[in-house]
Amino acid sequence: MMRRWKMSELNEKIKLFAFDLDGILYIGDNAMPGAVELVNHLREKYQVVFFTNNSSKTSRQVHEKLNKLRIECALNEVYTSSSATADYLKESGIDDVYVVGSKGFREEIRGHGIRIVDDDSAKNLVVGLDFDFSYDKIAIALSILLKGGKFIVCNKDRSFHAGENKFLPGCGAIVGAISAAADKKPDFIVGKPNTYILSKISKDFNVEHDEIVVVGDSYESDIKMALNYKSKSILINNNDYIAHEDIIVFKDLKELLNYRRREK
Repeated sequence: MMRRWKMSELNEKIKLFAFDLDGILYIGDNAMPGAVELVNHLREKYQVVFFTNNSSKTSRQVHEKLNKLRIECALNEVYTSSSATADYLKESGIDDVYVVGSKGFREEIRGHGIRIVDDDSAKNLVVGLDFDFSYDKIAIALSILLKGGKFIVCNKDRSFHAGENKFLPGCGAIVGAISAAADKKPDFIVGKPNTYILSKISKDFNVEHDEIVVVGDSYESDIKMALNYKSKSILINNNDYIAHEDIIVFKDLKELLNYRRREK
């Protein structure tokens, strides 16, 4: 099942594993088989962090969920597109924003000292996953963009896995509606496959791009982010993908864990 780069390279240079969450370590409220054991095994030698494009929860909420599922971690090891977007707004000096997104997303933004305005008098637009998205919100977003406001989005994921073979529309569906109305593309996309979150991980944990292994289940999202950052990657997937020297494939976490135990 494996392809390309060799796992023996882990013993030579790799210092940190970065795990996607939805569909990799858990689906819904259930940990994936082998997730707890794999993370515990890797922590014996490597740093381990967690990232997600899901913007509906705060980093603290995701941290609490992981620990509830017995995937033990510290708060500073959790990276969400909601917290990363708030970081980007702060770093870029973007304030006075209208937020399309969840309560948790709004909490992250306010927690960074950024002013939220709930009407079209806002100067800029920020878009995350919003389960209460509406025509009125499109209208407000359109007004802001037509006045030249910045258009910052958490990600452009088309859909996400909601458990039991169920998929729901993702943030990208919302971004698409607003983009179509305003005939404007986002000014910046924070989440994967953009490398912004991975660059923050690299800086926070003092590791270089080639000292990171990204573990994910989406070639278009997780793996492309790793390739864009020139990091190694492990694709958990039974489907075919475009072969690349910096990717290897395992069918599931248990296969990866068993291989690691043999290599140790």
